[in-house]
Amino acid sequence: MVTRRVAVLTGLLLFTLQFSGTTFAAPHSPAPTLAPQDENSFTLEGKITEKTAGKLTVSTGENMIFHVLYNDKTEIKKKDGTPATAQDLHTGLRIYVAGDLAESGEITAKKIAIEGEGSGKQ
Repeated sequence: MVTRRVAVLTGLLLFTLQFSGTTFAAPHSPAPTLAPQDENSFTLEGKITEKTAGKLTVSTGENMIFHVLYNDKTEIKKKDGTPATAQDLHTGLRIYVAGDLAESGEITAKKIAIEGEGSGKQ
């Protein structure tokens, strides 16, 4: 009798595990695939809160702070698409950044687009 109960309970347990795995599991969606050169690509949009030579501190709308490194290879453009320079970047300015995310958490900018003027020109 005990052996039968154990067998029935084991069968129910196995059935429940199999059933719950297919019913309650999240639908399978394949992970996006990135080309090898894109695996560190990163974009952000935010406001410059600090500027030093070669480095911007950018605050996003989600209260996250990012350190963005830029150099002479970084493409900087104004809102209308005309070329800009590092001298056009200043605190209070809203920007869009596309670049590579390093393990340190810093972003090395490939492109910076100036989206809007702000206050606190540096």
